[in-house]
Amino acid sequence: NSMVEIIDIHNDERGYIKAVKNLLKDNREFSFLEVKEGFARGGCFHTEDEWFVVIEGKIKVILGDKESIFSKGESGKLPKLTPHAFFGLQDSIVSEWGIKTEEKEKDKKDKALRELVDNANKLKRSN
Repeated sequence: NSMVEIIDIHNDERGYIKAVKNLLKDNREFSFLEVKEGFARGGCFHTEDEWFVVIEGKIKVILGDKESIFSKGESGKLPKLTPHAFFGLQDSIVSEWGIKTEEKEKDKKDKALRELVDNANKLKRSN
């Protein structure tokens, strides 16, 4: 058996973000995101492709100008340079992988999509 290090990245009312360190080659990140019902995460884009799978729950994924619903066990690709965000339709856990940690730390934001994410979170907080 080998141990991996799981790092707490962030935790707030939207849920947690955790990363598994040194799991994938070339310092590629493998992370778990909790997206609680009514909240949203993302509004960013990266210079490399990224993939995701819904571990639990149901989310709406905005990918560029397209919206799709993903449920437990369903997965998709987040193409490079395409803004993306996850909206919790139920309490959900999503795993993402494929980009390097340095890329994730730069986390370029798409202004219009980030505004949608922020507005969804403000609405949920006010209820």
